[in-house]
Amino acid sequence: MSNFPEIIQIEPTNSCNFSCSMCLLSLWKNEKRNSISLSLFEHIAQETFPHISRVVLYGMGEPLTHEKFLDLLRIARKYLQPEGTIAFTTNGSLFNNNMIDEVLENNLANEIVFSCDTFEEEEESLGHSMAVTTVRKNLDYLLKHEKRGRIKVGIEIVVMKRNYKSLEKSIQMFCDKKVDFITVSHMYPYKEHVQNETMYTMLTEEALDIFEGSGEKWDELILGVTREKFAESMQLQYRELYKYKDRLVKKERPYSERYNELLSKAKKKNVLLNTSLYLKEKEKLERLRELETIFKKIIQISKKSGVKVFLPDIIPSFKRRECPYQSNNAVVIRSDGEVVPCFKYLYDHPSYLDYHSRESSFFSFGNVKNNSFSEIWNSADFTSFRNKLKDMNKNVPYCGNCSFSTNNCFYVTEGQSDCWGNEPFCSECPYSLNLTKCLL
Repeated sequence: MSNFPEIIQIEPTNSCNFSCSMCLLSLWKNEKRNSISLSLFEHIAQETFPHISRVVLYGMGEPLTHEKFLDLLRIARKYLQPEGTIAFTTNGSLFNNNMIDEVLENNLANEIVFSCDTFEEEEESLGHSMAVTTVRKNLDYLLKHEKRGRIKVGIEIVVMKRNYKSLEKSIQMFCDKKVDFITVSHMYPYKEHVQNETMYTMLTEEALDIFEGSGEKWDELILGVTREKFAESMQLQYRELYKYKDRLVKKERPYSERYNELLSKAKKKNVLLNTSLYLKEKEKLERLRELETIFKKIIQISKKSGVKVFLPDIIPSFKRRECPYQSNNAVVIRSDGEVVPCFKYLYDHPSYLDYHSRESSFFSFGNVKNNSFSEIWNSADFTSFRNKLKDMNKNVPYCGNCSFSTNNCFYVTEGQSDCWGNEPFCSECPYSLNLTKCLL
């Protein structure tokens, strides 16, 4: 295990100039707003930046609301290796001409990502209300800047039910503007009603292959199994009550036999069958097939334009499950100095995945105000945590294929650990499934 990660993501601030209805910040009432001090940032930079390859300035808030954001970039450039890269993500509304000039002329960043779902005026209600015109002007100025060649400019788009039909048009527009890359991500549902906006399923493709490849009508199959189990239960009760053991006739159980056959097939593939989730999402799956078709068209747009487009999965793969922070050797430092394993653990938050609610708690391995970053990163607990994530399917269970999870099992309600005892837990993380994207 290396003494330092490759990538350090630092949250400049948890404040934002927008109030997007689908963002976690819109739920905050009494939570403390905080911006990292220049002294703390330089303290981190002095110890770590000479040893890493990339700094990402992004967290829960809008980075450019930090009053000294340009100073953060200057400090990062001062301590980072010459070949190191500095990246940040912004909603684009505050990235005005003067700031763009300062960043490009002084080589303060290598990569800038605009989080910008659309430039269609009628779709402003998606979140960045009343900022479309400003963001468009700022992006255009950046793309036409005489020193544009010094940096890569990217776009992040969050796809959801209400905008997926216009996604192809948006991708084409940004490709025509000659951005360098586009990242499409699904939405992390912090609110219950937002779950209906998601354009993905937590069912894995391995499980779905068995569900759809069986040729069964699963609602009828499950009903049949339930009836057979009820009949068997009643028969056993009568046997005990009336001692009619000799008169009992063994009943055929065709539904149960077929169900057990499919369970056995799934077990051989190391897959669980979440019948509860499958029955809930049958209609939604038709819409997801439509998005798959749109993604195929987007791939062709990408090839034709030469603009890289990174698409999320729609139906995730259990086999490909991996933590993007572990695989990229990355870590997050919160604006108050807390060292957390990933974006998901920055703050306490609710989530609505797999048709249940779950409260996830903030988790830190230490604070750089109290210990050196190296001590925290190389601590036994943090090292053990990262080692487990090297093979998620061996060390971390997966809730999406489990009917107990969909039906609010103890671990869902408790919200502290998974059913294998891992704490913090990663058993229901859409980032590990390439559904929601980490901008690292």
